[in-house]
Amino acid sequence: MYLSPEWLLAAGLVAIYLFDSVQFLQIGEAVVSTRRASLRRLSFGSSFELGGRRPYLPNPLTPWWPELLVDWTTSARGPMPEQITTEMRQHLRMVQPIAWFATLCAGLVVVVAPLALVRGDERVFVACILMCLLCAVPGCALVIRRRKYLGLTLWQAVSISAVALICLPCSGNLGRATAIKRRWTAQASDLPDLGFEVTERAVNEGKVREMLTRAQRLCAEGTTEYQLVTAQLKLLEARPK
Repeated sequence: MYLSPEWLLAAGLVAIYLFDSVQFLQIGEAVVSTRRASLRRLSFGSSFELGGRRPYLPNPLTPWWPELLVDWTTSARGPMPEQITTEMRQHLRMVQPIAWFATLCAGLVVVVAPLALVRGDERVFVACILMCLLCAVPGCALVIRRRKYLGLTLWQAVSISAVALICLPCSGNLGRATAIKRRWTAQASDLPDLGFEVTERAVNEGKVREMLTRAQRLCAEGTTEYQLVTAQLKLLEARPK
């Protein structure tokens, strides 16, 4: 079956966007998905591993809802869950305008531009690319301007912006790339208390329990690591139902 260069380019634009969306999580990392300014769900990645990391693919149709990254620990207690929740919501409010520019870019270069290629409409394709670039520029300017509030260094802000401007399919993930650069640290047993929606708390607690049980199996019985993980499981079981 012969595929024309236009079809290959269209598929490439979508593939680059999807691959750029993926996060590869190692042990000790969790992703918090969001809805508007609220925290929705925890994820520790897929059930299979690639090089010791678990891939996590966010919903590619919602680039305006960026994800947040949490480092979970079984030892030293970090900030209280209420403080982390407040900081996360403030962070989301700072990222939101950037995410809207990213959404416009994603719609243009990942949806409209590939359709124009498939239909052979070169003018629409070129127009989409130019409009995407015009949307990416103010988004990148916001990243650089708000870098201190977003917890970014100047180099990080410039590098994120450069990737978005050079690789236009990646501009659709500008909000995600900006939001996930900042990390929070919390004890594993505190993760369900991060201010999630009430309907999701039981689901998140189950995921944390499953993750800790898996980590416990990886530790030799009697070691310090095994005891720390076991203590976190006991704290989780002692939570009020």
